[in-house]
Amino acid sequence: MKTSTITLSVLLVGAVAYAGFLQIELNKLKEKSAIGSEDVAASLENQVLDTAGTPASRALGPDGEAGPPPDSPEDGMSREERRRARMEQMLTAFEDPQIRMDMIERQMNRVDERYAAFFKTLDLSPEALETLRTLMAESGVVDWEMRMRGFSAETEEDRDRISMERDLQKDVLADEIAALIGEESAAALAEYTASLPYRNEVDALASSLSFTESPLSSEQSEALVSSIASVSQDYEYTKDLSSIRGREASEITASDISTYFSERAERDAQVLEAAADSLSDEQLAAFAERQLAERERDQRQMEFMVQNPGSGGPGFGGPRGGGPPR
Repeated sequence: MKTSTITLSVLLVGAVAYAGFLQIELNKLKEKSAIGSEDVAASLENQVLDTAGTPASRALGPDGEAGPPPDSPEDGMSREERRRARMEQMLTAFEDPQIRMDMIERQMNRVDERYAAFFKTLDLSPEALETLRTLMAESGVVDWEMRMRGFSAETEEDRDRISMERDLQKDVLADEIAALIGEESAAALAEYTASLPYRNEVDALASSLSFTESPLSSEQSEALVSSIASVSQDYEYTKDLSSIRGREASEITASDISTYFSERAERDAQVLEAAADSLSDEQLAAFAERQLAERERDQRQMEFMVQNPGSGGPGFGGPRGGGPPR
């Protein structure tokens, strides 16, 4: 207990110091940003994504997060040696202050894409909005870095330590955000973040209907997000396969797949019922058709992964349940 307390205290002090370091480095580095280092950061980011998994080599989860890096042979090195060598090379990039800030600035573009609508609801000065975007981007980089460190951890103790460090850094950043925009807006931000997977689903439908005679209005889109979230957060799959990736497919059985997609069809039907008050008959029909096509596609991909273990497979996301497995 004493050792754990000391470890927690050390990590907490480090996390607090890190928050101060972030702000100092942001101010300094924005004044002397170099094109060369941006190119290095872009190159390293592409390499890291390739190592951790991209659509071409590795399936992404439902929220866009990469899974563990795939193994691939290289002359003169074993798969494990090559994986570790690449991982160490990529982790070094996170320790370089200049390159890390370049990564944060690139991550800010992703933040803008996902949160543009939410930012419009805030009454922030340009300077405060810039700080908010930076803190959110850094939170994404922390997630990215700690996933990679977790992939390279050799023991359960190391993974637990990395997880604790991640949580502490995320808590510090969350506190900074709450202090900047207020507790109420911070809670709204957390709620908006939780709705992002459902917003992606609605955005895809809205895009497909945008050139038809029954496009989704912004009010209908928000209502549909609420309907999907309400059903999904309460729905419990027997075994949720929505985040299945690569080698994890070896643990999935044909029975698991059959049960999951049967339950997913049930969940989709509940979403349609909940959305009936806000969508027209034509829009509901288009949504139902899209749900069916996605289920059939995902089931084919899942069956391929199970039948071809080690292939990596294309993977899929799919709507997630909100409760624990029953």
